[in-house]
Amino acid sequence: MKSRLLALWRGLPVPVRRAAHLTAGAPGAAFRATSEAIDRAAKARAEQAARAAKARAERKAQARARRRARRRGLPPSLPVTVVGFHGAVHGLGEGARMLARGLADAGLATRAIDLSAEVGFPIDLPVAFPPPAASERGMVISHINPPELLRWARATEGRPLEGRRHIGYWAWELEDAPADWAPAFDLVDEVWTPSAFAADAIRKIAPARVKVSPAPYPLYLNPRPAPDRARFGFPEGVVVVLIAFDLRSTAQRKNPYAALQAFRKARTATDRPALLVCKIVGADLYPETLEALRESVAGDPSIRLMTESLSADDMALLTASSDIILSLHRSEGYGLLLAEAIWLGKPTLATGWSSNVEFMDPASSQLVDFQLIAVEGDGAIYRVGRWADADVDDAAVKLARMIGDDALRGDMAAATARNGHVSFDRDAWLRMTRALLPLD
Repeated sequence: MKSRLLALWRGLPVPVRRAAHLTAGAPGAAFRATSEAIDRAAKARAEQAARAAKARAERKAQARARRRARRRGLPPSLPVTVVGFHGAVHGLGEGARMLARGLADAGLATRAIDLSAEVGFPIDLPVAFPPPAASERGMVISHINPPELLRWARATEGRPLEGRRHIGYWAWELEDAPADWAPAFDLVDEVWTPSAFAADAIRKIAPARVKVSPAPYPLYLNPRPAPDRARFGFPEGVVVVLIAFDLRSTAQRKNPYAALQAFRKARTATDRPALLVCKIVGADLYPETLEALRESVAGDPSIRLMTESLSADDMALLTASSDIILSLHRSEGYGLLLAEAIWLGKPTLATGWSSNVEFMDPASSQLVDFQLIAVEGDGAIYRVGRWADADVDDAAVKLARMIGDDALRGDMAAATARNGHVSFDRDAWLRMTRALLPLD
């Protein structure tokens, strides 16, 4: 013991030994301190070794996944398996569900793999299609972005992709896709996106061999419920303006604060009673953001926050029961709420930049002026680039007119039926799909 104590004591830095000499019971205290230091160092080394082993295992798993996926260029074949968050109440989940329904409507044998639980999403919805049988090969469309795709491929070592044509369905909201998406191209034969805006961003980092194609969602399959204002307690004679956003898609990008400002300005410019409904998803995950929103609307009876969970059918009913759909987003990769609103015959008012301008025609929609500004405030998701800063005054003027002019809203609603975007036209969507998947 004495020799070990001396060895430990001599191993201490000189300043520590000098300071310890001034303290009663210094050698014993030094021994205990040194023992604790050794334990801490051993624990740190063990943790470092564990991290290194985990990293090596992940690299090996990723390498195996890449080897399995290396045989690219296989032709399209059936069945087609859509991988995504089918069971989650989430924009990406709704996209995967719509895509699978559209492929089935095209007469293709369709399968589904739900990854909701893999990323911690609650499974709130049943999966409409079965998983592929062990004997089925076909092709895979992974409706998950590259970070999730790389994790899934690593976790499965690429087994679900082996011997199958693989299409990545990726969405991005800015002009330039992240450079760290590049490794995911090794796992795909081609990439689909919900908009030309997103396709342009992804093409900038795609290798020459990977074709990137816009393939908007088949909104034409969505139900068109009749309005039921009583279901949501909307007063008669009041114009209901709806904004809806998922805080997991970041409040900074969805920009509800600008919509609140525009609505308040519009309300002072018209005598027509109006109610702003803010439907919020993911509020439980961002309590501070929710509290800030609550504080900003406290005491204002013309603004209502809704945080309860709604099914896709109930969300469609809420949209159908509203009079105007408003979005002063900074950028969108598709703009699902706005597209759903047009399909449901609702006038829309939104920032005039990014993917939503591809389906918001002048007859059924109004676009808000904007300036492009540097991205800031969204940390790990949106780090660099540009997005739009909507002109709140312009939005307020246009919103006030829409609130106060029933005839204008009626004309815009009627014009939605003439919107010819591929999302709203079954024949056009099926032609697009046949061109993207030449199975004959």
